[in-house]
Amino acid sequence: MITEEDYEKRLVNLQNQMKVHNLSAFLVTEPHSIYYFTGASYEAQERPFIIIIWASGSPSFLVPKLEEEHMKKAKIGEVSSYWEYPSPKGDSWIEKLYEILKPGNEVGIEPEMSGIMQSQLSKYNIKPIDLVGDLRLVKSSNELEMIRYTAQNSDKLMGLIMKNSYYGVSVLELFGLSRKIQMSLIKTGMYDPLACSFLSANWPAPHSAKPHSIPPVYGVLKNGPNVAMSYNRINGYAAECERTFFLTKPTPKEVEIFNDMLAARQLALNMLKPGASCNDIDKIVYDFLVEKGYGDNLLHRTGHGIGQDNHEGPYIARGSTTELEEHMVVSIEPGIYIPEIGGFRHSDTVLITNSGYELLTNYPTDIDTLTIQPKKMLKRIKGKIIKIAMGIK
Repeated sequence: MITEEDYEKRLVNLQNQMKVHNLSAFLVTEPHSIYYFTGASYEAQERPFIIIIWASGSPSFLVPKLEEEHMKKAKIGEVSSYWEYPSPKGDSWIEKLYEILKPGNEVGIEPEMSGIMQSQLSKYNIKPIDLVGDLRLVKSSNELEMIRYTAQNSDKLMGLIMKNSYYGVSVLELFGLSRKIQMSLIKTGMYDPLACSFLSANWPAPHSAKPHSIPPVYGVLKNGPNVAMSYNRINGYAAECERTFFLTKPTPKEVEIFNDMLAARQLALNMLKPGASCNDIDKIVYDFLVEKGYGDNLLHRTGHGIGQDNHEGPYIARGSTTELEEHMVVSIEPGIYIPEIGGFRHSDTVLITNSGYELLTNYPTDIDTLTIQPKKMLKRIKGKIIKIAMGIK
């Protein structure tokens, strides 16, 4: 778990960077960043939450009056409040901010801050700079413990998906499996509902060639490369596991594409180590797949960072200037997408170690394991009953 010492170290690290950039204050407004400094989860909605971090000393936390008592649990300095959004004159968030942070200061802000909020800060000399994102790149030992736990549960959920898959299974049946992981966590007594999310998603072929589309929830999985996603965030820390799998014997062409995807994945993994260029890793994987003839079938980068968010830095992409460091956590997920056949992509959560990498998700990747044998008649009958109840043909 994350300790008081962790929160104090994060604050000091940010303050040190503020001094480098000559900032008198830094406004933390992005929900995951606020969680990073406080351990407090909340539903942001339209009301701003702002941590004012000074170059030295204890921070201030400005929240809506509605949340003031609730946010006193935050592991941060003094909590003060504004009335509402919108508010009567004299009691808005920006007027309360003026009382705490005098106009004219050099103030850093997160790049994700909305344009509407930025427009209200004209009395400050603001500087959008991703200091918090940079701090979050390298994980502490306690953060890695949290990510490992989420990764283990991602493997468990992938196992449930495979165990419950059969020719003709509905997308909705498999969606519901994430509930089992959620219930098991609730039973541990260590469940923060606002800092947890669970997703068991499946893209049937050939729809799996559209990796960021919404799965056809009333569809069923049959022939071709289906793609399963186990995508979780547990008590503030994320992990993901994705697998391409088959419910009938794959064709020779499908086997060939699957093996090329595996080769690209292994090529990427073999390059992971401290000092490796994110740009170079992605370029080498991209060039490999282009040489294999898939130039028109590539839709995304090789991977991205994982931590408090399922998608964060570093980005393993051409154009990135980042080099990998020990204790970064990334996904590796090169994909091949053939519109008339489907998608071929595995994704794993991977830790950068002092000499290479460690897979934190370990569900099998071979085509034999991922070709699911026909289920017993009872399982198929159960699935038929579920589909009838849901009106699925």
